[in-house]
Amino acid sequence: MHPSTSPAGTRVRSAFAALTIGSTLSLVASPLALAAQPANPYTAVSRWTPPPLPAGKKPITQDTYDEWRTIGGSTLSNDGKWAVYTLSPVVGEGELVVRATSGTTEYRAPRGFTGRPQLQAGASGPANFTAQAAQVSADSRVVAFLIYPTRADVDGARRRRGSTPPRTALGILNTADGAVTRVSNVRSFQLARRGGRFLAYLLEDTTAARGGAAGAGAGANAGGAARTDSTGRPRREYGTTLVLRDLSNGTDTRIEGVTNFTFDEGEKWLAYSVTTRDGANNGAFVRALPTGAVTSLLTGAATYRSLAFDRAGTQLALVSDLGDSTAQPRFALYHASLAPAKGKTIATRKLVTSADVQAGLLIADRGPVEFTRDGSALTFSIGVVPFDSIPADSLAEKAVYDLWHWQDAQTQPQQKLNATRDRNRTFTALYTLATNKWAQLANDSIRVTVSNDGKRVLGINALEYAIPQFWGEGASDAYMIDPTTGARTLIGRKLDGNVQLSPGAGYAIWFENGQWQAYATATGKRVNLTDKLPVKFQDEEFDSPDVPPPYGIGGWTTGDKRVLIYDRFDIWEVDPSGVAAPRNLTEGEGRRGGMTFRVVNLDRDDPFIDVNTPLLLRAVDSLTKASGFWREKLGVDSRPERIVMGDRNYAGLQKARDAEQYLLTQSTYREFPDLWTGSDIAQTTKISNANPQDSQYPRGTVELVSWFNGDGIPLRGLLYKPENFDASKQYPMVVYYYEKLTDGLHGYQAPSGRNTVNPLVYNSLGYVVFMPDIVYTDGQPGPSAAKSIIPGVQSLIQKGFVDPKRIGITGQSWGGYQSAYLVTVTNMFAAAVPNATVVNMTSAYGGIRWASGLARAFQYEHTQSRIGGSLWQYPERFIENSPLFRLDRVTTPVLFMANDNDGAVPWYQGIEFYVAMRRLQKEAYMLVYNGDEHNPTKRANQKDIDQKMQDFFAVKLQGADAPSWMVRGIPYLEKGRDQVKMAPQPVRTITPTGEPNGSNGGR
Repeated sequence: MHPSTSPAGTRVRSAFAALTIGSTLSLVASPLALAAQPANPYTAVSRWTPPPLPAGKKPITQDTYDEWRTIGGSTLSNDGKWAVYTLSPVVGEGELVVRATSGTTEYRAPRGFTGRPQLQAGASGPANFTAQAAQVSADSRVVAFLIYPTRADVDGARRRRGSTPPRTALGILNTADGAVTRVSNVRSFQLARRGGRFLAYLLEDTTAARGGAAGAGAGANAGGAARTDSTGRPRREYGTTLVLRDLSNGTDTRIEGVTNFTFDEGEKWLAYSVTTRDGANNGAFVRALPTGAVTSLLTGAATYRSLAFDRAGTQLALVSDLGDSTAQPRFALYHASLAPAKGKTIATRKLVTSADVQAGLLIADRGPVEFTRDGSALTFSIGVVPFDSIPADSLAEKAVYDLWHWQDAQTQPQQKLNATRDRNRTFTALYTLATNKWAQLANDSIRVTVSNDGKRVLGINALEYAIPQFWGEGASDAYMIDPTTGARTLIGRKLDGNVQLSPGAGYAIWFENGQWQAYATATGKRVNLTDKLPVKFQDEEFDSPDVPPPYGIGGWTTGDKRVLIYDRFDIWEVDPSGVAAPRNLTEGEGRRGGMTFRVVNLDRDDPFIDVNTPLLLRAVDSLTKASGFWREKLGVDSRPERIVMGDRNYAGLQKARDAEQYLLTQSTYREFPDLWTGSDIAQTTKISNANPQDSQYPRGTVELVSWFNGDGIPLRGLLYKPENFDASKQYPMVVYYYEKLTDGLHGYQAPSGRNTVNPLVYNSLGYVVFMPDIVYTDGQPGPSAAKSIIPGVQSLIQKGFVDPKRIGITGQSWGGYQSAYLVTVTNMFAAAVPNATVVNMTSAYGGIRWASGLARAFQYEHTQSRIGGSLWQYPERFIENSPLFRLDRVTTPVLFMANDNDGAVPWYQGIEFYVAMRRLQKEAYMLVYNGDEHNPTKRANQKDIDQKMQDFFAVKLQGADAPSWMVRGIPYLEKGRDQVKMAPQPVRTITPTGEPNGSNGGR
C-alpha cells in the first residue's frame, strides 16, 4: 500500500522501519527530511471550547495552587502513641501537627514560614534553608520545635535594609493537654536521645543585629553556624545564654556565654563551651544532669569546639586553641574520661596538637570529632593552613586572570565553585585510645571509611582518574589502610562503582565487570560472589552508552555472615566468604511475578540485619505499578509472605522504637499521600487529611496505555483524561515526556504550575495529557525519541478521542531537546514548547555546566545525551542529532524558555535556536527569565512560564485569541509593564523654548 493512501499509523510505522543515521554529513539524503512529506494536515483552524466543569466543581486557577499543602518531617514517638509532622503550603505559614495514633486527639501549633521560598517579593523557589526538625522527648511527654517568622515578617525585614532579621522562637508542646509554651529568640534546641527530663536551648544575642538570616534559619545544629572572616579564617564567636529546662518541674537553669552544647545519648551529661568577650569564664564544662554538679574540663581565654560524647556517655572529646594566642590559632585534640576510677576525678588530657601534624596542616577547629561505635577510638579532622590574603589594592595595577591548564584535575569553573569547600577541606585522622597512637588516614587524594571499632579503614583514591572523569570515564582505586601507621594495601584498581566496607569491617565489597566482588579484610582473599548465578545483577534496561550500574545491596546480617544482593526482581542471600552457596531469598517470586523486592530498614540504629527478626520488604509490580509490603524469613526456605499489596503507592514505612506501631503513606493519582498508622501494616488508619479541598476541584483519571515503537519494542505511557471524559468526542492533547515516567502511575498530582505539564491542571483546561516512555539506541537519541513518541501519539489518534489537528508537545531540559528534535522530523504537532533545550550538540559538547563547573563532554560520550563518543569520533552523530541543522524543515510554532542563569544547559543554546528560527522566518518565541535557573526558582517566574505555556497551547490547540505578547512582543523599554498597573501619566508637551509644559512641567 502506498504511504499516501495508507492509514496514518501504517505510514508512520513504515517510515520508522527505514529510519537510520547516515554515515555522511549530508542532510539532504536523510530519510527524516520533510521535503517529501505532505503539507501539515494538523493545523488548528477553529475555536474549540472545553467542556463545562462537572457539577459542583471549582475551576483550577493559579490562585488555586497555593491551597495545597504537603506533609514533611513525619515521625513516631518512641512508644508509638504519637505521630508528629509539619503541614506546609507552597507559600505561607506551616503548622506542626501532633496526632494520637489511637483515638482522635490532635494538637496543632503554628510553625511559621517553614517552606522558606526564596526571600524575595513574589518569589517562592527553594533556597538554602532547612527547618530544624521537631523532636519528641524519649518519654513522649513533650514535643519541641522551632517557630519560624511569618512570611510577611521575613519579606518586610528584607525590604527594610539594615533591619534585624526576625527571630525564631521555641515551642514546647505538652502531649497531655496540647498546651504550648513559647520562648522567644531561640537559635537552636536539643533533647537527649534517650531520656525525657531535660531540654536545652540556646537564645539569640538580641543586644546587636547579627546580620544575614541568623534568626530565621541559623543553628539547625546545636551550637550555631560556622563563621569566618573575609580571608576565610575562623572568626571569634561569642556565646549567648543557654537555658537548661527540667521538664519534670519546669525549672530553668541559665548558663551565660555558651557557644556549643550537646547531650549524651543517655541524658547523663550536658557538655557545653563558654566564650565571652572578656574571657574570664571561658572553658569547656560538663554538667551531671542527675545532680547538677558542674566539672570544668578546660578553662582559659580560648575557643572550645566540636564537643562529642561516645555512645555510652563515658567519654568526651573536643578541640581547643587553649594556650595559643597567635594570629592563626592552632587547635589541639583533647579527651576526658567521664567514668574515672574510684577516688579519682574527671581529668582532661591533650591527645594531638597542631604541632604534631605535618607542615602546612593543623588540627581543624570545625571538622567533625566522633568516637567509633564501640568507643575504642575517635576520628578527628586535620585541615589546611589557610593562605595569607592578598590585599585588594596590591592587585590594582596587576593582571587579573584565570589559567586553564590542560592537566588540571578540575576545570577553573569547578575550582571557583568549590573554593570555599576546598579552602576549608579537612582530612580524617584516627586516634586509638588503648595504644595512644594516631595516624592521618585521608589526604587530598584519599577519602576514607573507618570501621565501627576503628580497626579497619577503607580508602578510595579517584584523583588519578580525575582527567578521564572530564569525559565520563572516571574510576577509583581502593585500599585497606593500617589505622595506626596509615600504610596502604591496594585491593582493587580502576574500579567503576562504589566500594563499601561491611558493618563489621570483615569485607570490602564492590561491583566490577558485571559481578559482585568481596575482599576479606583479615586474609586478603578476594571472591567473586555472583559469577555462578543465572541472573544479571546490573541494570537490564540500561540504555546509555556506559557500564550499566548494579541494582545494589540490601544490607548485611549480624557479624557480616551474609550480604543481601539485589537482582532486577529478587534478593539473594550470599555468603561473602564464598563457602556457602548463594540462596535466592525471595525464591524467585519476584522474577516469576514481575515484582521487584527491596529491603525495608526499620532500625536505623543497628547497622546489621537481625536474622531472628522477620525481614520486611517493599514490592513493586513492574507491569501494574501496584506496590506493597511483604515479609520474609532469613535462613529459611520459604516464599515471601504478602502483608499488603494494592494499586497504590505504599511508601515511607517507619516503626516506633519501643512499640509495634507503624507509620506509612499510601497514595494514588486521586489520593494525597496522607499518613496512615496501625499496629499491623495490613490494618492501618488514616490520621491526616492534608488537602480536604481536593474534592472541590475536577480530577480526572490516569491509565497505562501500550504501543510498539518504530523498532517493534513494546512501550507504555500514562494517559490522563479529564473528569467526565467522553470517548465519543475529540479532545486536544498535550504530550509531555522525559525518559520513563510510567513509574509515576500512582503518584498524587497536586495542581501546580511552572515549566512542565501538570496533568491535573491541563485536564481541567480540557486537554488529554499523554506521557510516553522512551527507549534509546546509542548514537541515536533524537531518532529514538521520535520512534518512541510518534507511534504512541498515533496509537491514541486511532482510538478516536484525540483530535489530530490539536496536538502539542513539550518537555523540559532533556525533554526540551527531544521536543526540538521532533519538530524537525514531523509536522504532525500544532505547537511545541521545548524548554531549556540543546539544539546544537556540537557547540554544547564543548560547554560548561555552570552549576557544577563540569565540562559537558561526559553527558554526550557516556550519559543522557547518548552519542557514545567524542565529537571527533562521531561528528556525524552530533550533527544528525542536533535540531539546529534541520530547523529549515520546521513548520510547527515554538515557544521556549532559555534562562540566562541556567547552570545545566547553556542559555546560548536558546540564542542559537532563536537566531536560526528568526533567520528562517519561522514562528518562535523565546522567554528569558533574568537571573533565574534551569528550572525557574522565583515564584513569579514559575507562574509566568506556566501561564504563557497555557496561553500558547490555547491559541494553537484550541483556537483562542492570541495574547498581546504573541501579537506584538514586549519591547525592551516596556519590559515589566505587562505585570504592573501603571499610574496614569500626565500629558507633556515641549514648548518652542525646549521647556516642558504640562501639569508636572516647569521648575
